[in-house]
Amino acid sequence: MKLKSTSVVTAWMLAISSSTLVFPATAQVKVGVINSLSGNFASFGERYKAGMELALKEINENGGINGQKLEIITQDDRSDAQSALAALESLNKDNVSLIIGSYASGITGPLSKVATRQKIPLIVLGSADDSITKPGSPWVFRAKHNSTIVANAYFDYFDDLNKKNNKLTKIAIMHGNGAWPTSIAKEGEAQGKKRGYEIISVQSYDQGTTDFRPILNNFRSADPDILLTSSYADDGIAIARQLKEVGLNPKVVAIDTASSVSSFIKQVGSASENIVSAVSWSPDVKYEGASQLYKNLKASINGEPSFYEAEGYLTLKIAADALRRAKSMDRTVVRDALQKTDMKTPVTDVTFKTYDGFQGQNPIKSLIIQIQNGEHVTVYPGNLGSKQPRLNK
Repeated sequence: MKLKSTSVVTAWMLAISSSTLVFPATAQVKVGVINSLSGNFASFGERYKAGMELALKEINENGGINGQKLEIITQDDRSDAQSALAALESLNKDNVSLIIGSYASGITGPLSKVATRQKIPLIVLGSADDSITKPGSPWVFRAKHNSTIVANAYFDYFDDLNKKNNKLTKIAIMHGNGAWPTSIAKEGEAQGKKRGYEIISVQSYDQGTTDFRPILNNFRSADPDILLTSSYADDGIAIARQLKEVGLNPKVVAIDTASSVSSFIKQVGSASENIVSAVSWSPDVKYEGASQLYKNLKASINGEPSFYEAEGYLTLKIAADALRRAKSMDRTVVRDALQKTDMKTPVTDVTFKTYDGFQGQNPIKSLIIQIQNGEHVTVYPGNLGSKQPRLNK
């Protein structure tokens, strides 16, 4: 009996020893993601998801996090702030080392405040409202642009056009009343006045509006040289179509966000020609590795990628870089590693700075893309662009 008992104990000990030996190879480092996979912003959420999936594949094929596999735990915020906060609580219980999220600024704003109280590192996924990193917190990090950066990019572009004797002086601004569109319009108006442009009108509209002709007709009577709009997808499509209907033809039309995806071109058709938008990345930008990233993203989604996929890819790459450098998965240690980020990527260079009232903000330079001959091309800054800008006649 003793021999049999000893054999059983020995076998049990060997099994435990064996499982202990293989455990590190199968251990996983968890990252939480809060993303809009249903609701109004689901089309954008799917693009971010595709970019993160490509990054996850590359990360794990190249050793994961110091030999451990990286795992994403995704929660759907349903395009709603309350659902996002519930998702954060769930991920907190899962003891994730950091969280990435979300798309809309009206969601990420509250999310960033709760993450700060819970002391969970948060990497902003798609939101750009200034207030998220201004004044920000030591727990919140944004690699993409913000409202101030975007508004400055537009006006740097307008200034550059004027250097070429285009005489663009009068600007009309319209925007949805959501957090992001409003912040762009507010900063755009401030930049316009600061730089000596004549702001002829600033008009807001309620989210869900479908008829923009009353606003556009009012603009037409003032004959602006530039129309700057900030809107979400469906709004921008309707605005572009109705511009032609009312006969409003500024020399420059900027439809922020909405015009930056290939589906906009398909739905608007020839009326999309020459429309510009500010983005954080474009397929033809002259960054090292950008063309290969474009090819990889295009293959992974079987379609034309946009800066949304690139931003999703970027956020997970940043997370992996910080986790590799952190000496433990303790959230404070991971936060400290994020603060020391210094990366060159095919999307943009990344460092998190405290400047001009911002905290944890990457001082990225936005690009201006334009629709030319049915395709998006980078037209500004000139040293990063592939084509010369065009004006409406």
